[in-house]
Amino acid sequence: MEEKLEFEDELEFESEDQIDQAGLDAAAHDVKQASIAAFISAGMSFLVILFAMFSGRGGAFDQFADPVNFVEVALVLACGIGLRFYSRTAAVTLVIYFILAKLYTMMTLGRPTGLLFTVIWLYFYWKGIRGSFAYHRIRREADPAYRSTPLLFIALVIPTVAIMLGLVVLGVMVESGTMVSPEVVAGSELSQSDSQMLVDEGIVAPDETVLYFYSTGVTSISDDGNLLTDQRVISYERVDGVLGVYAAKYEDVEDVIIVEEGNYIDDTIVEIDTVDGELFFLYLSPIEGGDQAFIKELQSRIPAKPKQSKQPELPRL
Repeated sequence: MEEKLEFEDELEFESEDQIDQAGLDAAAHDVKQASIAAFISAGMSFLVILFAMFSGRGGAFDQFADPVNFVEVALVLACGIGLRFYSRTAAVTLVIYFILAKLYTMMTLGRPTGLLFTVIWLYFYWKGIRGSFAYHRIRREADPAYRSTPLLFIALVIPTVAIMLGLVVLGVMVESGTMVSPEVVAGSELSQSDSQMLVDEGIVAPDETVLYFYSTGVTSISDDGNLLTDQRVISYERVDGVLGVYAAKYEDVEDVIIVEEGNYIDDTIVEIDTVDGELFFLYLSPIEGGDQAFIKELQSRIPAKPKQSKQPELPRL
């Protein structure tokens, strides 16, 4: 029994002796620097978002004034915490998110910004990938039974990070024009290709200016859309390959009726009645109050109808 214990002690000593301690320390140092960079980034973003929300500065700060940005702060913070546990998933997610976020910012502003800070932060985040992978490789080489990722982490953290990263990817795709915006957008925000498609399909005239636009499409606006121009209110849809366009000049609009208020699932439905007795419907997203902005602009452009004076009744003889 004593010989067996001595043998186990000897194996344990030999196993520890086989660990590349210098490499392990270097990997841990890289991971620690990456996690600190993530915490600093999350803290700075948190302060910028608060400033943008409550200062009312506008301009370049507009993109940070949305409370949804706190989701991105939470993602970076979660990755920083994950790095403290040498998570390779957190390290890779952080780099992917950082690159996508910078691309999104550049597309929003129309120019590259903060290139020096981008390079510095990307350097530290890359050290997180290098360090986390090296850390687990060294541990596994020393102990083949070493388990690098707890089951709880796999079951809870990885799906959560994947969902949050997916939302960021979705935002970048919408901003780049790969996917259609889920909101009512200003006409100036339409891509050149979408604007040209509206003209080519005969939906708008070349001399019309689109003021507001919304489509329920996912990757293309060719199948349906609702828009205001400087001349008309228009709705179009493609059924069995045939495009139907319904439009009315503002002076021909008799009434605007909100048939159904929208929510985060369903669009707002608006009925347009014309002086000719015809009608058609608009479907507008209520996200960020886009439907209300659309309707308000529409109503402001409809000329006031003259009130018909009531003829006095003649006295009966």
